[in-house]
Amino acid sequence: METRHLGRWAAQALVAGSMLGIGIFIAPPVVATHVQSPLWFLLLWAAGGLAALCGALCVAELGAMMPRAGGEYPYLRAAYGPGIAFATGWLQLLATFPGSLATMAVGTAAFQLPVLLGPSFAAPVDLGLLTVEGPTFWAIALVVALTGLNHVGIVLSGRVQLVLTVVPLAVLLAVSLFVVGDIGTVEVSREALRVGLHPGPSGSAVAQAYLSIYFAYSGWNAAIYIGGEIADPGRNLPRAVVGGTLTVAILYFVLCAGYLSVFDIDKLAGVGEAGTAAAGALFGHAGVIVVTLMILLAMLGSINGTVMTGSRIAYAMAQQGHCIPAAGRLSERFGTPVVALWLQAALAMALILSHRFEQLMDYAAAAMLISGSLAVACVIVLRRKDPEHPRPYRLGFYPWAPLIYIGSSVFVLGALAAKGDLSVLMAAGWFGLALLLHALVVAPRLR
Repeated sequence: METRHLGRWAAQALVAGSMLGIGIFIAPPVVATHVQSPLWFLLLWAAGGLAALCGALCVAELGAMMPRAGGEYPYLRAAYGPGIAFATGWLQLLATFPGSLATMAVGTAAFQLPVLLGPSFAAPVDLGLLTVEGPTFWAIALVVALTGLNHVGIVLSGRVQLVLTVVPLAVLLAVSLFVVGDIGTVEVSREALRVGLHPGPSGSAVAQAYLSIYFAYSGWNAAIYIGGEIADPGRNLPRAVVGGTLTVAILYFVLCAGYLSVFDIDKLAGVGEAGTAAAGALFGHAGVIVVTLMILLAMLGSINGTVMTGSRIAYAMAQQGHCIPAAGRLSERFGTPVVALWLQAALAMALILSHRFEQLMDYAAAAMLISGSLAVACVIVLRRKDPEHPRPYRLGFYPWAPLIYIGSSVFVLGALAAKGDLSVLMAAGWFGLALLLHALVVAPRLR
């Protein structure tokens, strides 16, 4: 039985912490390689924030309407039926959440741990029978440790989440505002206006850049995955989703302006991890240590939030007979879906062992674009299909919010699919295969 322990601030910290991940430190150099104009760079980050906020407004209505564990799965089932819900759930189970976990864990192990704890953390680890690359070993260790934390209870995990979100969020925002306000506002504005929008990047370059931006903003829907565990969800869930998303969107824009105040667009494209590089350029070794520590805390918060939310997908699917039955049971001692948690951890570890960092990021982002667009469209479908259902929170910016989100996602997916982008084709392939499996195997069993 689900119990509602999480309050508004813990839920909002979950959203902000899930969003504040490795993407904002890794994605800006990737974006800079695709768009050589500071104005295009800032406009794309602003567009990503607007899309994330539109998505958050939509899922706030859905989450308050049906506050259950499992994220989009209950809404997709109500809107489209079991086939689409099954396919989307398996896409999230196989790609979205394990891919996000793997990406953040590998990024943290590769960039933050060696800076803080010494270069030995980047060295290969000898396990006797085999030798594992350092970042791979420590990425797996992070996934195991934070899955263990969530195993023992959501209240403890929620309190840890609050600390891991508030501290780095406040420090990084303060540092970014100082940088932009002290040395960069005029310079960034003049340079952006001087270069302007022409010549602009190609459509495929914009799509490729936006894919990285979308990954950085992912997590705006985190609270709906634990809707069954949030106290007074009709009030707290919409506030958590919208408040957390808006906070991080503002921080991201300020951070990106801060990067441009330290590096020109060409240099930004080559720095690798922007947060540590900017801290080194401005504050020297001491600044690198402080900022890297804040980034590490943010990474741990993001990984913890993703572990907590993603496991609820398998839990909700198992209750519908769409996943192994054990995934739908809660621990008698801890009240958490322990099998779902460790199933997700196993999938993330498999991806860590088999993919490179940028491939993981694009793979997870493409899957999120597909599942997120279907979920946001549920607002339109359910308003027509079930207009009398109580809606404690009703989206006011309708239908523009869902149309903005869906339109931007379809553009990116279409442009990258036309280019033959492997990450998009893999995500679409998993979705199509799951639809086929449901039609041929699952649906006949349920008749």
